[in-house]
Amino acid sequence: MGSKKTVIFAGVPVQVVRRPRMKNIRIRVVPPKGEIVLSCPYGVAAHQWQKVLQEAWAGVIQARERCRQKHSAERLVPVGGCCMLWGRIFPLELVRRPGKPYIRHGTDKIFLAVQEEPSEEYIRSCLHELYRHELMLTLPEVLAECESMTGLRANEVRLKKMHTRWGSCNVSAKRIWLSLSLAGKPVECLKYVIIHELVHLLERKHNARFHALVRGFYPRWQEAEAQLCSDS
Repeated sequence: MGSKKTVIFAGVPVQVVRRPRMKNIRIRVVPPKGEIVLSCPYGVAAHQWQKVLQEAWAGVIQARERCRQKHSAERLVPVGGCCMLWGRIFPLELVRRPGKPYIRHGTDKIFLAVQEEPSEEYIRSCLHELYRHELMLTLPEVLAECESMTGLRANEVRLKKMHTRWGSCNVSAKRIWLSLSLAGKPVECLKYVIIHELVHLLERKHNARFHALVRGFYPRWQEAEAQLCSDS
């Protein structure tokens, strides 16, 4: 019989499980949503497991982000012919017509014009093109707001399909990459990810200082994290 409790470590929830027959400290990132679980024997002091967790923290956070991104990205085109755009679910309407395929969104629907029945993979490809278009329209204003909030500036922001994370930062080049999948989430998630990546210009690692800076610049970080991890 063991005991469990959830603690906040560097701004992130961690479940600490104590087991009577364990000999070592073990850290797991549990799919699909990337919960962090640290298991340790009874008698291990908090400072001992905290030291082990701190040493492994960068890799743990990377594994957590991969789980969460995969979990959310798999639901960009939900079963039932609907698509996510800026946090809303839009019915997907297929329109059979000759000529070049196109995708666009109206007030209440997303329209995909094709010559023949598309595969789910093709629908995802078209949706990512719509996402690219939407992000290019929305990004300048949101980026300017985030740079104003933080006082930090990126030399360049690029977009691409990313299967394991929402964004990344090349600190040396001051270049930020953003996942196309962010257009499926509310705009607040885009702000949060941009601020997250901008903060890497001050702190490369996902350590306590990094998370404190993100929380200071973006107090609604918990809400944004929950939305990034949600199925909708």
